[in-house]
Amino acid sequence: MPRLPLRRFGGLLLCLALAPSLALAAPPAPLQQVFGAPDYDPRIGTPDALLGFPHGSQAATPEEIHAALLAWAAQSDRLRVHTYARSHQGRPLSVAIVSSPANLARLDALQDELDELADPRRTGEARAREIIARAPAVAYIAHSIHGNETSGGDAALGLVYHLIAGNDGETRALLDSTIVIVDPLLNPDGRARAVGDLRGFRTAQPSHDGQQLARGTSWPFGRGNHYVFDLNRDWIYGTQPETRGRLALLKRWHPLLFVDAHEMGAQDTFLFSPPRAPVNRHFPPRFREYLERFSRDQAEAFDRRGWVYYSGEWNEGWYPGYSDAWGGMRGAVNILYEQARVADHGVRQANGQVLHYSEGVAHQLGSAWANLQSLRANHRQLLQAFWDDRKQVTGGSGEYARRLYAIPGDAHPTRLATLLDLLALQNIEVYRTTREWRPGAATDTLGRRTSPTLPAGSLIVPNRQPLARLVANLFEFDQRIDEGSLRKEREELLRTGSGTMYDVTAWNLPMMFGVQAYTLEGGMPGDAERVGEPAVAGAALPAASEVGYLIPGHDDGALRAASALLQAGLQPRVALKPLELDGRRYPRGSVVVTRYDHRDRSAEDLRQALAAALPHLREGIVALRSGQGPGDFPDLGGGEFGLLQAPRVAILGKGAVGSQNFGFVWHYLEHGLGLTPTLLDEAALARTDLRPYNVIVLPERSGPLDSGVRDALKGWTEAGGTLVAIGAASAALAVKDGPVKARTLDAALEDLAPYRGWLAREWLATQAGEQVGARLWSHAAVAGQPAPWPSDIGNDKDDLKAREAREQWRRLFAPRGAFLAARCADTSWLTLGCDGVLPVLVDANAPLMAGEGVEAPFRLGAFVSGGDKREWTAFGWAGIPPGQQLHLRMSGLLWPEAQERLANTAWLTREALGRGQVILFATTPVFRGASHGMQRVLGNAVVLGPGLGASAPILP
Repeated sequence: MPRLPLRRFGGLLLCLALAPSLALAAPPAPLQQVFGAPDYDPRIGTPDALLGFPHGSQAATPEEIHAALLAWAAQSDRLRVHTYARSHQGRPLSVAIVSSPANLARLDALQDELDELADPRRTGEARAREIIARAPAVAYIAHSIHGNETSGGDAALGLVYHLIAGNDGETRALLDSTIVIVDPLLNPDGRARAVGDLRGFRTAQPSHDGQQLARGTSWPFGRGNHYVFDLNRDWIYGTQPETRGRLALLKRWHPLLFVDAHEMGAQDTFLFSPPRAPVNRHFPPRFREYLERFSRDQAEAFDRRGWVYYSGEWNEGWYPGYSDAWGGMRGAVNILYEQARVADHGVRQANGQVLHYSEGVAHQLGSAWANLQSLRANHRQLLQAFWDDRKQVTGGSGEYARRLYAIPGDAHPTRLATLLDLLALQNIEVYRTTREWRPGAATDTLGRRTSPTLPAGSLIVPNRQPLARLVANLFEFDQRIDEGSLRKEREELLRTGSGTMYDVTAWNLPMMFGVQAYTLEGGMPGDAERVGEPAVAGAALPAASEVGYLIPGHDDGALRAASALLQAGLQPRVALKPLELDGRRYPRGSVVVTRYDHRDRSAEDLRQALAAALPHLREGIVALRSGQGPGDFPDLGGGEFGLLQAPRVAILGKGAVGSQNFGFVWHYLEHGLGLTPTLLDEAALARTDLRPYNVIVLPERSGPLDSGVRDALKGWTEAGGTLVAIGAASAALAVKDGPVKARTLDAALEDLAPYRGWLAREWLATQAGEQVGARLWSHAAVAGQPAPWPSDIGNDKDDLKAREAREQWRRLFAPRGAFLAARCADTSWLTLGCDGVLPVLVDANAPLMAGEGVEAPFRLGAFVSGGDKREWTAFGWAGIPPGQQLHLRMSGLLWPEAQERLANTAWLTREALGRGQVILFATTPVFRGASHGMQRVLGNAVVLGPGLGASAPILP
């Protein structure tokens, strides 16, 4: 988890860092600190012998840890090593499964029994009692999911060694009643990056200075994996191979204890569960009671050794995507550790004492041992509680009994296939309708009561299933934070300007995927069929055509296919308006490959070249017989088909660029679009030849753009480039003296009238048909329409200082991460593949303002008919048109002050700059690799931008 700011020790740190050490000699090795001098089997190699250095004296590399596991597996009959995944860089992710030889001999049978206990719909009471009476309890002890939080991985080595080499009765009794799954390397690529820096900057003599270079890691830092993803936020989204391997591993083990070992700031002590409020209401209540019991046991173990600790001061139990929270939702006692990060040698703390690395390792090791003892003491009761909870959530009463979630199956096939793959990985049951179904009353993602008609093939996820608590977390549209936590959050915002919420407050899967969904109350349709494993993408080559070929554009696969075709040397076009060809209608965004654009190829050569698109398509490629569109539908040779240019993309990194968002963009371009971007050092940009690139992406950042960087990008864009900026990088361009017309809200406060007027013109353009009528042709004079903006919006009467004060006040309440409705302009190529409303995740980044000369393809807030007022209603900096309501918040915490600030601002802007264009995102469209709906917009910008928005693409 993120390290917390130093908050307790004031100005003592620097002088203490320079003072002579007040600490005693280095403490004993971690095993001795925790266990004293137990009787170990001499046939089992010690950690010191396998590592080649004293265990706990420094961080072991991934290779050293894995080699130790393999060596022990050859020496002990208490251990099996199972490799469950490979990282992006090819490193193995392996678990040590430790238990008695008798338990290890029947692991498959034990998994089968646990599966039975996990599903009361197929297991009777008598069989459940039999399993509970004899089954061992499973513990999953996970370490160092953040690669630069190293002590957990070294503690894992000590734990495995003690379990397999200990000859004492306590250890043998523990192994008889438990199966301990030790996962020492949740993030081997990040750990390799972090340990490389630690060893590269390691001093000859021990340094206890907390500011020592070795204690940090080089950009993009060791916290994330290869693509800099924070794997501790990936458990509900499963975007990374490390996570996907773990989800597949754990779904049949059903652990009753789930430990997640982390590190925090070096001047801290040790934190463990339970968390503070808000606590996710879907956690099993009985297991929260056991969590308190385990916490008391752990505190007693620390007290016996004189170790200090605390619980709940800053870690909350709200976001279900953390590893321990995910485990808790599945029926485990979920425990978080946070050890003060020492990293190397030791760190002198404010009390003048040196905290050594070996002590941090010992704290992690002693915690795991205390938790395992608690598990052993309570494991029959926990098995019973697990069974009782599963019976409750699969029973015919309670909040989950008659709740269904429905997703229409007539749009976005690739997104739905990706969603089905994720749900299968999570072991969540999904059904599909076989005919059209009208379920009656429903609630949509905008909070409206409606009566939808669901087409055949729609997906139904019943909440009544063994993983009901996880299902509710993933699909419930609008989880509510308790009032006490809300009061505390608002109080902290007002007192300190910084809230208490630790992560995003919205994470709903349908909103992440950008698909329409409904909450239903009632029973399943009688003919619904259980969905199995999703089919692999791929379609057959179409028949030969002398006209051309079409890929329907309602699916994200069309964009990925267009990227593949461009890289294969073809020249596809994209439809900017809806089509009708050969008697069949297709949406805008459809990709067309014409024979006219490829006259240098034979018909069969062109047909065969289409094979590059097939792996990305779930629907076929259509061979066209005619290029004529009836009526007002465009013909194939007209101007409504934009000719695409192959994107040559660079991403700026290092410097002030946020490494995590950089990784999100990099991952999406490579794995989502099949591109090979060049990664450029921002600091060297002014002396870099930018001509080989026609798209440059600026990820999130922590500061302004250097003037040399800004000037280089401006000149490159004016020559025909497509510049895409995200979040704070957009704000760095949209300043008063910036190169673009778009402005952040605070930069536009001096004169809001032009932005308000342009917003009104945008709205009236969508309503132009309603302005035509008898009054237009009247011979007698007719009074004009009311002014197309609010007559009294407040800001017009205030001076600049008052507007700035209002903006500063509203900015206090900026969301941490909430889903807002963004209305799509169907006239923009940037909205291809998007429906009328796109859920976008909004954070504290500055809102964007678009006036004349700036397109706003997405604005925050969906207009919904309501009332019959004839005039605009003042709201925030602009207003709401006559007869409309503005639906803004979809899910998550959004204070009223933030609603006024954000309503009608632009989530995306696009404007010409010379012969090129600048595209600004107010917040990131690539959130944790899971925001499939928003990602489509970035894909449009990158793949379509060079051909559709820039008049003179850069040539190499």
